[in-house]
Amino acid sequence: MSSIQFTDVQLTNLYLLQAIRLGIAQDRVSTCCKFGLDAAQADFLGAMSQEQLWAFVDQIGQSTLFPPRQDLLALLKAPAPLQASLAAVHAPRPRQLAPMVPASTS
Repeated sequence: MSSIQFTDVQLTNLYLLQAIRLGIAQDRVSTCCKFGLDAAQADFLGAMSQEQLWAFVDQIGQSTLFPPRQDLLALLKAPAPLQASLAAVHAPRPRQLAPMVPASTS
């Protein structure tokens, strides 16, 4: 599968999934907390082979699996010495998107 040309989105998905798999193997509880995984997700990801991860990322295509933190802009704008502390204090919840409301046809 080394001949596959992944996009930036696919590479990001692949790198994060690989990091999660390695984390599960080293410290399952901490990794589950960091990435918001439940036991079933951790079991499944931990059992996947490298080839299965590559195939999954290839099939998902341009769909991102990991949205940014809700407070990403605030962290980026914060003074450098405070960024790590602020990130640790606030949960890394993804930003909630507003529901799409169909346009009125009247």
